Amino acid sequence: MNVTIPDGTAPGSLVAIQVPGNAPSSMAPEPIHVTQPLLGAVSPDSMFPDHSSIPVGQPVAQAMPQLPSASSLTDHYSGFRYSTDHPEEAGSHHAAAFDANSGIQDAASAVPMGTAVFYTPEQLALLDQQPLPTDIFSSGVKQHGRPTSGQVLPAMGLAVARDASAAIAQPVLTTAAGVPIINTSVAGLSPAKTHYDGWHGIKSCDVRLQHSIDELMLFFNTHNSRPLVGCQVEGWHHETRHRRRRVTDGNGKSYWETHTYVERVTDFRYKVDLTSFVYPFGYIASVDENQLSVPQLCDKFVSDANLLKSLAMKKEVQFDFRALHAMVYGYIRSLGWRRGLTVSFPKANSTVRVYHENWLSAMWESCFGYLLCHLTILPCLIMRIYRGDCCCSADHAEEDIRSFFRINYAPVQVFEAIRAQLWCPGFSGAALAMELLRDIFW
Repeated sequence: MNVTIPDGTAPGSLVAIQVPGNAPSSMAPEPIHVTQPLLGAVSPDSMFPDHSSIPVGQPVAQAMPQLPSASSLTDHYSGFRYSTDHPEEAGSHHAAAFDANSGIQDAASAVPMGTAVFYTPEQLALLDQQPLPTDIFSSGVKQHGRPTSGQVLPAMGLAVARDASAAIAQPVLTTAAGVPIINTSVAGLSPAKTHYDGWHGIKSCDVRLQHSIDELMLFFNTHNSRPLVGCQVEGWHHETRHRRRRVTDGNGKSYWETHTYVERVTDFRYKVDLTSFVYPFGYIASVDENQLSVPQLCDKFVSDANLLKSLAMKKEVQFDFRALHAMVYGYIRSLGWRRGLTVSFPKANSTVRVYHENWLSAMWESCFGYLLCHLTILPCLIMRIYRGDCCCSADHAEEDIRSFFRINYAPVQVFEAIRAQLWCPGFSGAALAMELLRDIFW
């Protein structure tokens, strides 16, 4: 059946379609959502797997996963151990403990629950009825694969706000921090030209962002999409290996010697996507030590004449990752994996950065110029002092805007939702014995 969508129909609109045929009279035609064309799958080298396409215009309450209540679930795996008689079965090198500092982009290094602000229950009820915000970063990754720093984000084909001031003047709500929350699926996207900043997030030096606080606020709202969060499970072991190498002594005589070394070998590694559990509206607030608000930080950026000035918003995910780590770790152990095991929670799309476009910033932003400055040391030192990275001068690289996201589910709910995707290769006692023999006779 061919369907023709009338001209001028906006994404998210409802269109009634009458299906011909001998359908029962009790079946009334249901409206469908007008969606963007399906994007291609993520390339094999992508950091995160592709997740389900959600129709544009679907309310947040319907788009969020519907999970069983936490009271109906039981944690059976957090305290799992093999046996007190044979603790060595797990191997002498394994990550049983939770490491919140395992990576600079680890979602688990976020602010602990209860220490950061978030929406009130009344505000959450209002946001639940809003259409799901547009996620430009994820859509671009699905379409083009791994993001390359400096690559222009693809056009979404959605409406662009013609007047930032008008969009800011009609927010869904204004938080206690004085930040208007705009649903760009309705008000329109920021027209500022934007580039990928690798997996870290996005950056822009568009001229419209250099002179208008409203443009900056609309830009941060446009790209305040939830960060990509994954649960990475990696199984590994250490192997003792030997190799012969030729050595020349001080007298010019050569001889062969055996070099013994230990190498870490990865047995398996995969990621389970947790992004869909993150509430799609982040709470934008300032953590500036001088008590400057978000609008005041934007005004400071606009008024700054420094050529290396920048303003960044960092996204943090509030959730009890420690408890989820214990469940995933215990479950993989319960499946029989006895070698080394590491469970981590990598994060992408975690920063939104604005900077000024000029010859000096162009050199600083380029990989070649950045590397050259650091190799020669002196230019790097001069530029960092000029930017205010040291305490003796004013800071022109502001990073005090935060966007706090939350996973509004209990760890056991998330674990039970992803448990079917967790696995490990079979590993028996006989395999362990063969591994020991291999290390002896390798």
